[in-house]
Amino acid sequence: MAPDQSLPCKTRLETSYAFSRTFNSRNMEFYWYPLWCQTLFNLVADEPNLIIAPQFPVWILEHNDQLEGADDGDDPAEVEEIEKTLDGDQAVACSMQVPGDNINEDVGDHEPDSEVGDISFASTIPEKDARSVLVDFAVVSLTAVPRSEEKFRYGGWRITAANTCLLVEVKRFASRSLKKNELDAEIRLHIQEARTDLMVQAGHIFLQDKTKDSVMAIAAAGPYWSGTTIHRDNVEAIMDSLSSNDPSYRPPGEQLSDKTPKWNKILRLDGTSSIAASEARLRTICKKMREMSDQKTNAN
Repeated sequence: MAPDQSLPCKTRLETSYAFSRTFNSRNMEFYWYPLWCQTLFNLVADEPNLIIAPQFPVWILEHNDQLEGADDGDDPAEVEEIEKTLDGDQAVACSMQVPGDNINEDVGDHEPDSEVGDISFASTIPEKDARSVLVDFAVVSLTAVPRSEEKFRYGGWRITAANTCLLVEVKRFASRSLKKNELDAEIRLHIQEARTDLMVQAGHIFLQDKTKDSVMAIAAAGPYWSGTTIHRDNVEAIMDSLSSNDPSYRPPGEQLSDKTPKWNKILRLDGTSSIAASEARLRTICKKMREMSDQKTNAN
């Protein structure tokens, strides 16, 4: 079927979908996931070893994992049996459409002020009964070598390294009833909340990989976003706090503190006055991820 030439590009549709008062009447954040998933996919489409990982776990409670041995599930006969079962099953897909109302859904091409004041939020350190910490999206660089034919069930490649290059945390958009300064303020609040979460997520990344010194990050509120590179010394106090429940952890004698990274100006992905700057910034991020990937490959 030929594409409908009257429709705009996917990111425009995804933005309209998330802003829709009919479909996103409660202004929930996950309606913005399609836009960001598409944006990130487009960003790395030409990079064969950079993948998009939604709901990426930066921390998992180990004793809740079901660990597999190196040879678990390697029996080709088992694979054939699974494939036969899948071929024989019929999947039923159902969808729901919400009747449309004539609701005014206009959202202006609003650009918030870039400066964020001293706004504090509750820590996202896992609570006592937490099982994992997930980031909305991650871009992961994979290094791989070919496998023998009998291991083809794994796609024919053995992954030798996986390097997390970028963390993306998406928060819901500001209240759609707000205007101008009030809208600016709430966008900044939601982006600051995403920034706070990303600092903790980066702390988990650094605790898992002692050789990793930095990770890039995008904090978003709807279509608005800001980026930075979080270095290990930006989250020393956070890592100390995250490690406090580990019986083997020996805290340093000195008082640790976090150094706030420099976040860049808040832009809108598709804003008339900011789309060029937004696209240029995303290209820079992609270039840095490619360089990080090349460095990791050369190190191996």
